[in-house]
Amino acid sequence: MLNLFPWPWLALPFSLVCGVGCAALALEYVRLVAQGAEIDGDTLRAALAALCLRREPVRLPGGLAVFCAVALTPAGLSFALQPSVLAAAQFVACCALLVLAVIDAHCRLLPDALTLPLMWAGLLLAWAGTGVALHDAVLAAAAGYVLLRGIDLAYQAWHGRTGMGGGDMKLVAALGAWLGWEVLPGVLLAACIAAVLFVFLGAGRQLWRTAIPFGPFLAFAGASGLVGGPVVQF
Repeated sequence: MLNLFPWPWLALPFSLVCGVGCAALALEYVRLVAQGAEIDGDTLRAALAALCLRREPVRLPGGLAVFCAVALTPAGLSFALQPSVLAAAQFVACCALLVLAVIDAHCRLLPDALTLPLMWAGLLLAWAGTGVALHDAVLAAAAGYVLLRGIDLAYQAWHGRTGMGGGDMKLVAALGAWLGWEVLPGVLLAACIAAVLFVFLGAGRQLWRTAIPFGPFLAFAGASGLVGGPVVQF
């Protein structure tokens, strides 16, 4: 595999640039949705086209740009340490997760135009013999979605309102397709713990009564599951 990627060290600076690009794409999508655009693939493609055709540099909040660049660095490091087709695919998946995290943090939605292709990409990689076994990927994707759907139905029956968006369920299914059923429970647990700590440390009791986007926590926990092994070993 090393012959396929003769300069793996380029993955680190490339990941920094991609991180900033993911932030710009997500904010452009959020801007279009705020202007009334549909939450679909056409809007995502329009956001990408607007960034590619824009002549002046994109202005991003400095903190967000730095955060996204640093957040994507572990994926680049994982590829640099173990360059392969799977590592390249995982890097692309982490880019999609980063875009989803920023979109959900700003407008509390996870577009199907990203979650569903992410799920199918994981299933196709498993079918091709790259990554987890196909039966593990299918089982994890189905079980993850059904589990969260069941929890949400129970919450609706008890409180009379939905407690989790459908995008979160589809994102969990996508993560299951990439990670398999053995890793997925740990990812869900890590995302839940991070969300609880965020609520407890961020705003205390006031935030307990308000809805928070769960997508960013799922995205970063899933990305850690994707690329954490080589980075931890390093």
